[in-house]
Amino acid sequence: MIDGNKIHPQNIESFNRNLNSVLSEIEEGQYLFIIADKKKAFLFLFNRGEVEIQKNIMDPGIRKATKIDSGELHGRNTKLSNHIDNQLHRHLQLILQGAENLIKNKNINGLFLGGHQPLFHSMKKELPVVLKEKLRGEFITELNIPEDELIKHCKYILTEYAK
Repeated sequence: MIDGNKIHPQNIESFNRNLNSVLSEIEEGQYLFIIADKKKAFLFLFNRGEVEIQKNIMDPGIRKATKIDSGELHGRNTKLSNHIDNQLHRHLQLILQGAENLIKNKNINGLFLGGHQPLFHSMKKELPVVLKEKLRGEFITELNIPEDELIKHCKYILTEYAK
């Protein structure tokens, strides 16, 4: 509180403690990035702004989307759709199992989801409660780019979050 030219010290101290905790989270924090599409995923664990651990997951078993209203498959549309949904569910479980192994015995400050937007809802639904609480944001990116470009994209997201 400012009273003329005087500043009361208790307000400055409380502000500095909060500011220091935010700065220490950014400087010393570990952040998990899960970037996924229907066939592959990249997991990055950032520590102090640099990639500490990375893991790639590939699941070639998921079929490409088919047109649901095609006349040939009229009676089998729901069966095919359910089969694809089950494959996607298994793929997401595989990704989350890899993420849990990656962060085992580590203190994670935040989680970012990236990739194709239609998958965000399914990924959030599958997240364990511990990771749901640490979800900091989502971003759209293509996965068919070189890994160093993907890492640069993640670093940009992390610096934007830090601002």
